[in-house]
Amino acid sequence: MTTRPDGYSLLSIALHWIAAIAVIALFITHEGERGSAQYAFHVGGGALLGIIIIWRVLRRPLRGFPAKPDQPAILNLVSTVVLWALLAAMLITVVTGYFLPWSLGAPIDIFGIAQIPSPMGRSHGLHEAMEEIHEITGQAILPLVALHVLGALKHAIIDKDGVMQRMGRAIGGGH
Repeated sequence: MTTRPDGYSLLSIALHWIAAIAVIALFITHEGERGSAQYAFHVGGGALLGIIIIWRVLRRPLRGFPAKPDQPAILNLVSTVVLWALLAAMLITVVTGYFLPWSLGAPIDIFGIAQIPSPMGRSHGLHEAMEEIHEITGQAILPLVALHVLGALKHAIIDKDGVMQRMGRAIGGGH
């Protein structure tokens, strides 16, 4: 794992905030009834978010990480666990979201503009499993986001150590 003392690149910051806004929008729209505009937004937005999340999860270890802040090791461990749990929950949620229509033999419709065809036939058992996992990991995202935000606020308000500014100010060659 590469460590650098600087911050994040403009692309990393953009992906972070796009994902944050998308997660909020998808959480708000997750109860839409199949066939409704709310449901269509949830499916299309989730499909697009999936691309961003997969890219972030694959890109993160390759780009490295900024240096850990000067704080007790246990807090650095907690922040690392929360970050990876959040990325894992988002990744699992979007992947299972892809499989929800696919396991019914249906394509993923992205805002009526494009479709991702189903690579499989109908599978009721798979659909039920994906639905359950999607719900569980989707619900896990909210407390993980809360912990992530609380950690950022701790750095901004209590520590005043510049950690939170890493996601607001891009630097060349950043992570």
